[in-house]
Amino acid sequence: MIRQRLSSLFLSFLSLVVLGLLAACSPTPGAPPAAPAVAEDADCNLSTPLVPGIPGSPGHLVTSPRNPNGDSELALLMRQFVDDLRENRTLLEAGQPAKKLYPTHRKMRCAWPTKPDERNPAYDGRAQSYLASVRAFDHEPGKSTYNQIIAGCVNCHSQSCGGPLEFIDSMVWQ
Repeated sequence: MIRQRLSSLFLSFLSLVVLGLLAACSPTPGAPPAAPAVAEDADCNLSTPLVPGIPGSPGHLVTSPRNPNGDSELALLMRQFVDDLRENRTLLEAGQPAKKLYPTHRKMRCAWPTKPDERNPAYDGRAQSYLASVRAFDHEPGKSTYNQIIAGCVNCHSQSCGGPLEFIDSMVWQ
């Protein structure tokens, strides 16, 4: 009999604890529902399907006086990266605040490369490492974080498309 009473008291106590926890975790009445968590770059990553037929996609390279043979979407984006980095270095050397790089640079994970088969897990891993350096620069712009970005460029281009390595080396901030 005592054993049944203790079991009953324990179950009652346990029920109250569970109800209390549920009440504490429930949203406040009238409060807007919490936004679902979205993985960073969920819209632009290795599994993002690339759109055929856009400028810079295979068969639709973008020609220019600089490259009459045409550039891929990723090559054009990387030229923008160079312009962004040069601009930020100039701003920082003049004592002005840097502009954020990540919003544009993040697109490298979902842009057509010159050789479509090079968009693979190895490339995406290098892109993510590069983007970590970009985030670090955006958080704390300076010579050190700028040069970490350049090192990320060298790391990737030493594995694939090594042509611009000499140019990339010239971008190191001494």
